[in-house]
Amino acid sequence: MQDITTTFREAKKLIERSDKVLMISHRRPDGDTLGASIAIHLLLQSMGKQTTLACIDVPSDRYAFLPDIRSFVREFDFRQYDLIIVSDAGANYMTQFHTIYPDIFSGEVPVLNIDHHASNDNFGTLNMVDPVAPSATVLMYRWFKFMNVALTPSIATALLTGIYNDTGSLMHSNTTEEVYQQAADLVAHGARVSTIARSMFRTNSLSSLKLWGRTLENMTVSPEGVCMSVLTMRDFEESGAHPDESGGVIDLLNAVPDTQYCLLLAEDGKGNIKGSFRTRRDDVDLTILAGNFNGGGHKKAAGFSIPGTIHKETMWKIITDKVLPAGSQFPIQGLTLQQ
Repeated sequence: MQDITTTFREAKKLIERSDKVLMISHRRPDGDTLGASIAIHLLLQSMGKQTTLACIDVPSDRYAFLPDIRSFVREFDFRQYDLIIVSDAGANYMTQFHTIYPDIFSGEVPVLNIDHHASNDNFGTLNMVDPVAPSATVLMYRWFKFMNVALTPSIATALLTGIYNDTGSLMHSNTTEEVYQQAADLVAHGARVSTIARSMFRTNSLSSLKLWGRTLENMTVSPEGVCMSVLTMRDFEESGAHPDESGGVIDLLNAVPDTQYCLLLAEDGKGNIKGSFRTRRDDVDLTILAGNFNGGGHKKAAGFSIPGTIHKETMWKIITDKVLPAGSQFPIQGLTLQQ
């Protein structure tokens, strides 16, 4: 891996040579991917560049405070751009755009890959990847400082949104001294910290709260210390919630004391099951577990997506040995996973 300063310098050159830039956020976008994309979008616009924000899924209303959040598109001609910037995606398939535009990551248009996932497969023409960075926005902040970018209140808000997202409002174990220093600097430059905190962590719809209740109702802890729950489409329908509202629910499971890690399986309404892992322990590496399903992420936060549906009929099977010690049973009675 080349020195990060060299990467910053080469990324700056890519920007300087480009007139039209496409910013891509990963599917089911969270605050980090959105904050990173919008921050670079605002910077490039101030430089006179033509920019487009793209995401396969519509951003949640909880991010309505972000500048230009309603400007994200799904359809575009990637060949019309000089540069593609992908933020917070551990692999190009996380954008889901490869299914619509098979050649988008062929190298025909240069791709700047900005990410912090240990599982990142370096799919970019240039890879600005630091698996130790708490968020993609933390990495982007460093890059902006390297380029002596003047932080506007809007850019500062976008960057702080990503930092708040991936540090659990500065409460997760990845909240380092650097994170606090960056957050303080962003607030000093006008970041709307109270709006970010209220919108992302203090505001929830009635349907989301009902979904939280259903998640807790379905929760169980195995003898091995694995906390698990499941959300089927029936759970979403009876709660009046959309599958996108399951974001953040995993943190409820991760609050259970004396567990090794937690797992949430949720149907997405499109024939897939999304799996989310979380842990507070230092001796558990969730990227290994997620890797069993061709997923990835971080040591303490990882996930995957597989085709299938969840049926409440018999005992949960099939993925047992991949998430629990060999030979143990998936201890949620009345559930089976069908692929």
